[in-house]
Amino acid sequence: EGDSLRPSSIIKILIKAIVLPFIAMFMLNKWNLCDYVIFIPEDYRFEAGLALYMAILEAIAELAEYFIAKANATITCTFYTDERHEDSHTRPSIQMSENSMGVASVWCHIILNGDYKKLLGTEVCLDIPQWFSAQLDANSNITQEAYQIKWNVSTLLPEHDNKKKVHTETRMKLSFIRNEATDASIVLEPTVKKKIGLEFETNGIMIQNVGGIN
Repeated sequence: EGDSLRPSSIIKILIKAIVLPFIAMFMLNKWNLCDYVIFIPEDYRFEAGLALYMAILEAIAELAEYFIAKANATITCTFYTDERHEDSHTRPSIQMSENSMGVASVWCHIILNGDYKKLLGTEVCLDIPQWFSAQLDANSNITQEAYQIKWNVSTLLPEHDNKKKVHTETRMKLSFIRNEATDASIVLEPTVKKKIGLEFETNGIMIQNVGGIN
């Protein structure tokens, strides 16, 4: 999972491998600058023109990629159970059992990186089933509405920042208590509302309800 190509990376590869050469060929057929460079032998002017236009287009693409990246933002939400070891590529599993009094806890690490305006007003939402409830500390960053937990990203952003590029992170502990005695398990992954230039990464979490309640 961690080594898989992102859609944005695939698009970049396709643009460089297919789109740029087509544009270069089109430009070359319209006007070849190298036709006017007398020291280039006539037999090599097509190849020289193609190389020149490809270099120009690749430079423009790199410049565009740089400015687009500056306006992008990433939210990373990593769950982990061991405070000494955090792995964003592994999905942790927690159990609510009789031994734990029907309660299970997990740590959550949220990293905000990138354009301030892109992050502003964003919410990270985690839908939970009816067979357990979330126990939240008095934390203004998290709210619970029915069967959904919400992180308001705006409250996590630093107030004193330059409002352009930000990097901030926070850690919090989430606890869950089961409402039913039935065996059950579920994989949960938080979501954010899709926004151009905003990427969201998470490893998710597996929550299990084991055995009955005495």
